[in-house]
Amino acid sequence: MIVALAGRPNTGKTTLFNALTGLRQRVANFAGCTVEKAVGQASWGSGDMEVVDLPGTFSILAHAEDEKVAFKFMAQCLSSARPFQVVCVTEASNLVNDLPLALSLKGCGYPVILAVNMMDEAALNGVVIDKPRLEEELGVPVFLISARNGTGMTELKSFLAEACAARPSGRDFLDLSAASVAELVSIQEESQALAWAALARAVRMPPSANWKTLSQSIRLDRWLFHPFLGPLALGAALFLVFQSLFALGAPARDFIASGLASFSNALRPVLPGELLASLVCDGIIAGVSAVATFIPQIAILFVLIGILEQSGYLPRAGAMVDRALRPFGLDGKVFIPFLSSFACAIPGVMATRTIANKKRRLTAILLAPLMTCSARIPVYTLIIAAFVPSSCRIMGFNAQGLVMSGMYAFGIVAALLMALALRGTPLYEAHPSPLTPLPPYRLPRAKELFRYVWVRCWHFLGKAGKVIFVLSLALWTLASFPRSEKAVAPMRRGIELAQSLPGPAREARVRELKARMAAVTIENSLLGRLGRAVEPLFKPIGYDWRLSVAVISSLAAREVFVGTLGTLFALSGEGSSPQGLVEALRNSRTPDGSPRYGLATAVSLLFFFAIALQCVSTIVVVERETGSWKWPALQFCAFFALAYSMSWAGYHATKLFLQ
Repeated sequence: MIVALAGRPNTGKTTLFNALTGLRQRVANFAGCTVEKAVGQASWGSGDMEVVDLPGTFSILAHAEDEKVAFKFMAQCLSSARPFQVVCVTEASNLVNDLPLALSLKGCGYPVILAVNMMDEAALNGVVIDKPRLEEELGVPVFLISARNGTGMTELKSFLAEACAARPSGRDFLDLSAASVAELVSIQEESQALAWAALARAVRMPPSANWKTLSQSIRLDRWLFHPFLGPLALGAALFLVFQSLFALGAPARDFIASGLASFSNALRPVLPGELLASLVCDGIIAGVSAVATFIPQIAILFVLIGILEQSGYLPRAGAMVDRALRPFGLDGKVFIPFLSSFACAIPGVMATRTIANKKRRLTAILLAPLMTCSARIPVYTLIIAAFVPSSCRIMGFNAQGLVMSGMYAFGIVAALLMALALRGTPLYEAHPSPLTPLPPYRLPRAKELFRYVWVRCWHFLGKAGKVIFVLSLALWTLASFPRSEKAVAPMRRGIELAQSLPGPAREARVRELKARMAAVTIENSLLGRLGRAVEPLFKPIGYDWRLSVAVISSLAAREVFVGTLGTLFALSGEGSSPQGLVEALRNSRTPDGSPRYGLATAVSLLFFFAIALQCVSTIVVVERETGSWKWPALQFCAFFALAYSMSWAGYHATKLFLQ
């Protein structure tokens, strides 16, 4: 049996879904589109059910894409041979707005039952519902529930279990996607009148002064929507999200990464054969690390988004900043995804699920990688430390710090300018976003929050993680084959000779020779040959084959750029530190003795990494979120072309005026 949970946003559909399915649920997209649905399994007695949490729908006159998809899904279910039940979820304190949808679906021939949710708040507000009378007036089964604390859930589950055993007979229904507007308007107006009449007879509403939860929300909104205090509160909330992703996510990420690195270092000596050790440690474990290190930030992100969403503040935050972003073709809901992208573009792209409008969500997905993510920080730090003198001051401020701050500002400005450019494309919505309904403020529940975070993290591991892992192995293969024993033979003999040296000298010499051997292996591998092959492409923007290889390898993750350069320069044990690589870049010389890299190369690299989509993980997640490889391919090519153009301009302008 298919049980579809329908209703307006903020009626508690997701809470009811969690109460029915527990953790037996997954996040997926409807077939052929990018609108998200949650699907879960439930069973009571002899009934096995597939519960589907549909996107929020306001009326049978569908305007948004997700509403159209929801109604199309219900029509497909009715056309099938499976038992089907629509549970229309309503808010007990807001029945005047929620009932018309349920009655409209009933009038169109859909099997509807009414779940009147949030009865605990209704009791607090003094709302009294005569259940038998309401059932008589509406002609549908009515269940008074509170999904958060379990009130009324036993009766609802028993009804669904009995309905599951009933086989469907002939079904006459109106396909909402094919009906005329006039017909739908007529049904909706009739349903509205019936809803008002039923409420007048079966529901007793208190005077406005007795609405405790509503009055509490109004008092809070007077402060949170204040012209001065409101933006400060919003800034503090976003700052907390931003800082938490760094302060909490970075240590957890580093802990996982260091743990896997330690495990890899301990495992490498005991594995038989150098090739097997490289496969396991540099391929498999590195692939696992590439997936696992994202989990802390994704979990923290969705914990914070879940708190903001369940408390009722998230729609208010979007409403406050919506007006300022409309000239750029965006709305306030892009702030959380953009802010999340400062930690990592992956949780930022996944956070766009809070944007209901399909085109604006796609725009946010395409622009989120322009934010300066934490993976760029090692690259920026290396380049700035190598080519911007630490003694340099601009208006009394450290030039290195100003350049780093400027890179953050550059990402924001680039995203807004590209959003402005997209206004001339079909991605731009000419009409403003629909108003977001503002629910009352509520305290988040730990159990709901855990389920919310668990499902999304598991979705990332099960979907994007598999592809990221496979691509990591592919990169290892390119960097490991073919293996030239003749090229590394001198280093192997050197390692044998180094065994006669004293302890510290021996260890340093062995580390240096192994680093050189790895550099020679990469240089002669498919990846190294590819670097030499594409060197003519990157030479106009100041890159030699080493930088070209590092840029290509950074597709695995931007920070790989630093590690690849370290290997290619065959640094000693001390030189493997970031400071050693800084010195290597500064001191690198061409055969004629001139500096190989300079300020112009640094400017080119900064522009390139600020814009180019050098992250396979992000590309994979964009494909998962959009449901097509078309968008990540277009995104990658467009960003690469723009990055290359700006790098070329920056490189030659710097050589002309500053070098």
